[in-house]
Amino acid sequence: MSGSGGYRSKFGSLIGVLYVGHTSCKCLIYATRNAEVLTCHESHLECHSPQSGWVEFEPLTIWQTARVCLETAVKNLIILDINPLDIVAIGVCNQRETTVLWDRTTGSPLCNAIGWCDTRTSNVVGRILQRVRGKKNYLKSVCGLTISNCFSAVKIRWMMENVDGVQQAVDDGRAAFGTLDSWIIWMLTGGPEAGIHVTDVTNASRTMLMNLERCTWDERLCRFFRIPTSILPEIRSCSEVYGYINDGPLSGIPIASCLGDQQAALLGQMCLSAGQANCTIDEGMFVLFNTAQEIIDSDHGLLSTVAYQLGVRGDVCYALEGAIAHAGSSIGWLKRTLALEQPPSDRMQNSAFGLLPDGNSNTQLMNSFCSISSPVPPYGESKTIVSSSSRAGVIFVPAFSGYYTPYWRYKARGMMFGITLQTTPQQILAAAHEAVCFQVREVLDSLAKDCPTWPRLTKLTVGGDLSEQRFLVQMMSDLNGLIVERPQTSTPACLGAMLAAGLATEILSIEQFRQNCVPPVDVFNTAFNSSQRDMKFRRWKMAVDRCLNFDSVSENDPVKLIGDGRDPDSYVRCSIPGSLFIVSSFALIVVAQLMRQNGFV
Repeated sequence: MSGSGGYRSKFGSLIGVLYVGHTSCKCLIYATRNAEVLTCHESHLECHSPQSGWVEFEPLTIWQTARVCLETAVKNLIILDINPLDIVAIGVCNQRETTVLWDRTTGSPLCNAIGWCDTRTSNVVGRILQRVRGKKNYLKSVCGLTISNCFSAVKIRWMMENVDGVQQAVDDGRAAFGTLDSWIIWMLTGGPEAGIHVTDVTNASRTMLMNLERCTWDERLCRFFRIPTSILPEIRSCSEVYGYINDGPLSGIPIASCLGDQQAALLGQMCLSAGQANCTIDEGMFVLFNTAQEIIDSDHGLLSTVAYQLGVRGDVCYALEGAIAHAGSSIGWLKRTLALEQPPSDRMQNSAFGLLPDGNSNTQLMNSFCSISSPVPPYGESKTIVSSSSRAGVIFVPAFSGYYTPYWRYKARGMMFGITLQTTPQQILAAAHEAVCFQVREVLDSLAKDCPTWPRLTKLTVGGDLSEQRFLVQMMSDLNGLIVERPQTSTPACLGAMLAAGLATEILSIEQFRQNCVPPVDVFNTAFNSSQRDMKFRRWKMAVDRCLNFDSVSENDPVKLIGDGRDPDSYVRCSIPGSLFIVSSFALIVVAQLMRQNGFV
C-alpha cells in the first residue's frame, strides 16, 4: 500500500539513493523488485584548488546540488506517471574522507570541505611522524589506518590550527564534524532546527578516530590528535533508519542506509564471502578484500577497515583495502592539461595486447527517464587506442599527491619515463592505463603476503566509471593474470546502498536481491603468460622506486656534476691513489705471510 492509502504502481516499492562523489552528485530511484533504475539525475560538483595540492569544496554548494538531484529525480518520476509516494526509503552513499566542519547552531560551514586527496596536511603529517619517530603504522593496531594526509583526523587538525574561527567554535561547543554523509543527513533531517548528527561504521572507520574492534570513537586516538569527541557524530550501522527527511517532496521518508562508496560497491557486487574482492576505478582506485569477521593487520601497506554492518544487531564485517590515489584523475589530467588526444580515426578501443571491438557494455536496465545537468568527468568519455605496438617503453607513475598503497609515502611525486622524440600521445595515454593495472598488481601482491594461508585470489570484480572502458578491463586481466568480472551496471555503489536501505525497511532480503537484482556480468580472461607479465612489472617497479626517492636528495647536498669546469676523467683519476693503497697493502700482507711460512721472519 502506498502512503496515500492507494495501491502502488506496477513497479511496486521504490528506493532512492543519493550519491555524493568527488566529481558528481546523483540521485537514482530503483524498483526494488529487480533493481531497475526508473529515473536518475546527475550534476557535476566543482572542486577548487586555491593552492598547489589543495582540493576543496563548498559544503553549501554540495548540499544544494544534492537537493536539486533529489528533487529532479522525483519530478522525473511524476513525468513517467509514477507516484513518488511509492518511495519507501532513501539511502545515502558518499565518497569517503572528505572532511566538513560546520556550526551546529547556524548550519553554516566553518570553512570549505577538504577533499580526500588534498595534500595541504603534509606538514601536520610530518610533525606527527616526528613525534612517533617515523613509525607510520603507529596507530594502525587501533584504527587500522596508516598515518597519512588522506584521512579525516589530520584534516580536522589542520583546520583547527589554520582556519580563523574553527578553534573558537570547537571550544564553544558549536562545531560539528562529519564526512559528506554526516553533512548531507544532517541537512536532510532539518539542519540547525532538527538535524541528526550521525555517520555509519564504514565512514567512521576512515577518520583515524574510531576503534576498529569496538566500532566506537576511541578516547586515546582523540587525545593523540587533540580532537574533542564532542564534535564527532554518533556511529550507527550501515542499514537502519537514522531519521526522516524534513522538507521537500520526500518529506517524512526515512533515511535507511548510509555507506562509504567503496564498501557500498563491495555490497552491491555481492562480495559478501571471505576471500572475495572488488575493485572500483573512478578518480582514484580502491581494492577491497572481504575478511568477514576477522581483522587482519597488514604488514605490507594495506589498510584494515570496516566492510559493512547490516543492521544494529548485524555482525561487523571487515576488509583489507588497497588505496590508489590516482586512476581516472591521471588520465583526465593528461587529456585536460597536456591536451593528449588521439586523431578521430584512432578512436577504437583495443585490448592490452590486441584489437577488440568498441566495448561500452550495456549498463543496468535504464529504459526510463534519466537526466544530466552537466558533463560527466572527462575520463569517462575515453576511447583510447592502446595497441601493443604503441607502448614503446613509456612508463607513467601518477604519484601526484604522494603514493598510497603499499608504500604510503606522502612526499613521492609523479614521473614519466622512456620519453623520446618519437613518443606519441597514444603511447603516453597507454602508459597511464597500464599504470592503473600495475597499481592493482601491487595491491594483490600485498594481499598474497598478508594472507598466505588464504586461497590465492583468482577472480576480481570491477566497477566504477572507468571500468566501462572494455580495453582497460581486458588490460587489467592481462597484466594481473586474473579472471575479471564486470557487472553490467555503472553504479555498483548505489546498488549496495539500495540493498542496505531495503534490508532496513524489510522490503528486501539478501536472497531476494541475489535472485532478482544482481546484473549479468562480462567476463575477461587473461591472454598473457606469467613471464611476460613479470617482465613488464619489473620495469614498472624500477620506475616507482625513482618516484619514491624523489625527495631523497636535499637542496643543500653537495652534488658534483660532470661539466662543471673539470676534466670529466678527473673523478676517476682522483680515485687511483686510494685504489693503489688498498691493492699494495693487500700485496704486502700476502708477501709477509709467505715469508713467515718459509722461515724468513
